[in-house]
Amino acid sequence: MKKSIKLSALLATLLLTSTAFAANQGYAQADGSPVVKNAYGECWKLPTTYDKARDGLVECGDREAAKPAPAPAPKPAPAPVVVAPKPQTVIKTVSLSAEGLFGFNSAQIIAGNQQLEALVSSLKADKMLKTVAVEGHTDYLGSDKYNQALSEKRANAVKDYFVAAGVPADKVTAVGKGETEAKLTAECTAKKFKKRADLIACLAGDRRFDVTVETAKEVQQ
Repeated sequence: MKKSIKLSALLATLLLTSTAFAANQGYAQADGSPVVKNAYGECWKLPTTYDKARDGLVECGDREAAKPAPAPAPKPAPAPVVVAPKPQTVIKTVSLSAEGLFGFNSAQIIAGNQQLEALVSSLKADKMLKTVAVEGHTDYLGSDKYNQALSEKRANAVKDYFVAAGVPADKVTAVGKGETEAKLTAECTAKKFKKRADLIACLAGDRRFDVTVETAKEVQQ
């Protein structure tokens, strides 16, 4: 009788083992149910050899769970569009008095004129300089012919000064306007000065030279 009971138990174990092996190699498993675990929650492993990496169960600690696919790397931000500054033409005119630069009726430059030196420094430092136009002017005193010649001599004297200081000669021009653009004639003659010296002083603004500078500056678009 005892032998029959033992034989039946052995057959039952073999049947359970066979069923579990067929369903999931290496683990005890009832038909259609999850793997059998003991009271400690440990999987009931069968004494058989199996490939844990391939056939092992994650819940039994024999195989790692599949790792999620890595998130795609973010696309690099587009490179900023750099817009090169656009050169814009700039024209400016500087009017300087001949007083303190030339003697009366003279085209000889008096050294040390601060306004002229500042203008020279500005022109030499301008990397985008295009042209420099010098215009000489006189008051109405004297003949037209004389004033025209004097204005030309003064304009050329300023031009030569610029070139000697380092301003490119091909960018500098000079022209004499004589008394054609005198602005104070009517105002000063209306005052009817008794002394010629006072009239000459009143007309000082007409004894001048204008320097028109064409250059460029970079403007960010």
